[in-house]
Amino acid sequence: MEKIKQLQNDITEFIGKCDFGGNPAELYEPISYTILQKGKRLRPMLCLLANDMFDGDETDALWPALALETFHNFTLIHDDIMDQAPLRRGMETVYQKWNSNIAILSGDAMLAMAFEFAMKTKNGIATAQLLGKVAREVCEGQQFDLNYETRDEITIAEYLEMIRLKTAVLLATSLQMGATIAGADEKNIQALYDFGINIGMSFQLQDDILDLYSDVEVFGKRHGGDIADNKKTYLYLKALELADEKDRKRLQRYFSMRVDHDEEEKIAEVKKIYDRLHVKEEVERVMLEYDRKAFALLDSIAVPEEKKKHLRTYAEMLSGRKK
Repeated sequence: MEKIKQLQNDITEFIGKCDFGGNPAELYEPISYTILQKGKRLRPMLCLLANDMFDGDETDALWPALALETFHNFTLIHDDIMDQAPLRRGMETVYQKWNSNIAILSGDAMLAMAFEFAMKTKNGIATAQLLGKVAREVCEGQQFDLNYETRDEITIAEYLEMIRLKTAVLLATSLQMGATIAGADEKNIQALYDFGINIGMSFQLQDDILDLYSDVEVFGKRHGGDIADNKKTYLYLKALELADEKDRKRLQRYFSMRVDHDEEEKIAEVKKIYDRLHVKEEVERVMLEYDRKAFALLDSIAVPEEKKKHLRTYAEMLSGRKK
């Protein structure tokens, strides 16, 4: 735990020393507002932990770690516009605090900054190429997510591929970057990337659960937002699979309602169906399978167990998170 705390402090201190200001203020103030918030710093932490696992120089990994955090926050700013989300991390979203036009431009500037940061390392070209690839994949995942909001029929397999692109690939690339900067061999890098994919899938499924089954003050987002916005998460798709004809029709009716419908009643009624079908437990079962695959991949990486322990501990912490 001491190593994890040290790396968390290092990345927080490094980000705090960076100057995100500039002129015009309307462009740069939202950037500082977003990136200096107390987020999980998950992606930079994975980068630093992977780099440490292969005895890399932390100084070389800090800039790519910052690139990953900046890129991730860019995606959040734009996601919040598309979702019309009022809260992020318990605070007003950028589009809500300023407006959509400013949020778009500030997000665009953050994307540019992410590539600038990625180049500030000895493996700058390779790091920027990895960032470019994952940026395109995340956009693919987001477009699938948008497509699925208006599609009546979505398979669980399609949903899992969407969250792989939207969430898991960035966690996997964060580990890949850290290991690449440290000079790890391709076999170990691939195993670590695949570990990240599985951790990322479990992480997003946990996010689906927390959206409905968490304390909004802890989670930092509105309660039941996925249901209110007609987002067809794993919970919804699994409920359709398990439901009888009556509940299936009720679910489909609720998820075809206008987004501005009385959302509290809608959320409460859908949750009753989920609880009756034990959908939360079904999703947790799938999460455990992804976790099992992930840790088997971590076991396969050819470095001493002592070198893996910090990443293992951190991944175990993620699987038990409440926010």
